[in-house]
This record gives sequence, C-alpha cells and structure tokens, in this order.
Amino acid sequence: MHRTRIMAGLVVPVAAAGSLVLAPTGAAAHEGGDGDLKEVRMFDDCEQVSFNRMFGAGTCVGDGETILDEFISQLLATAPSGVPNVDGWEFEPSDVRLDADKGLRAVNRGGEFHTFTKVKAFGGGCVDEAPVLSGPQKPVPECKDKDVFELTGAPPGHDVVVRGLKAGTHRFECLIHPWMRTTVVVRAHH
Repeated sequence: MHRTRIMAGLVVPVAAAGSLVLAPTGAAAHEGGDGDLKEVRMFDDCEQVSFNRMFGAGTCVGDGETILDEFISQLLATAPSGVPNVDGWEFEPSDVRLDADKGLRAVNRGGEFHTFTKVKAFGGGCVDEAPVLSGPQKPVPECKDKDVFELTGAPPGHDVVVRGLKAGTHRFECLIHPWMRTTVVVRAHH
C-alpha cells in the first residue's frame, strides 16, 4: 500500500508494508516528541562554506565546525576498520527500547540531509559517487529501492515517523552516512 504526504512542497509516497509505516512528516513538530513516540536525533557537524563549495549551495545549512577536509581525513583514517566514522555524525540514542504500541520520531537536528532507514542488517550506504563513505562494506539491499531517500529522508529540521514495529530487534541507519545507526528493541505486550 502506498500513500502520499506533502513534504517541503513536494508530494512523496509514504511506505506502508503490512503495519509498518515510515513517513517523512515535514518540519519537526515537537521538541520532545509525542507521548507515543520516542525521539531519535540525527546529528552532524558540517561546516557550511567547505561543504557547500564542494557539493553545492544548500548541502549544509547547519552551524557545524567540521570542515570538509577534516571530514574526509576522519573517513579515510577509520575506513580500514570496516566501518568508517566521523565524529559528530550520529543517531542519538544508538540503542532504543520501545513498547510495541509506541513509535519513533527521528528528528534531523543537523545541517545535512539524512535518512532514517530500516535495514535488515547494518552495512554500507547508497552514495555511489563517494564509496569511501561505506568503506569496505557493501551497500545494504535497501539501496535498491529507488524511492528510499524520499520515503525515509529528512532535510535539516524535518523528521521521519516510524510506527507499527513488531516485537523484536530493528536496525536503522543513514544511507548516506552509514555509521549513523540505531538499534531498536521492541518489547511485546504482556
């Protein structure tokens, strides 16, 4: 089943597989999240001038301090470990406990576009132009979904809401910065 939702003036599909619903919802509506939604925050530390000079105006709209050269140096230094990582680019918290009737709101508090994508297993991202972002990891199979960025993406100041997770362990990662990860354990109703 597919539905649509308006996000930043665009009509985008909303994925609904069974009872799981992932939906970009537009500007983040609540600082602390709804009562039935646990908040996960997406952070980055991009410095506007260097990122926008390389990737185009609007790539970074934040007030971070990590210039692009520092970002690349950290990526290259950590890539041999198997999972590249750059300080300041993270999901917080990285582990969430959730009751089955609750949902998640992933809020982009950074200056770059991020995805909050449910993946079967953690792996590499979907950015073909910059394979160093994934290091030696292969892209996750979810990259094959041509709409995945629209369905699970959030520009700065926007959010993605996830509802309908079944009891068990679920993994979410950014498909651009694949070291940004959160594991969600959903507890069944008693």
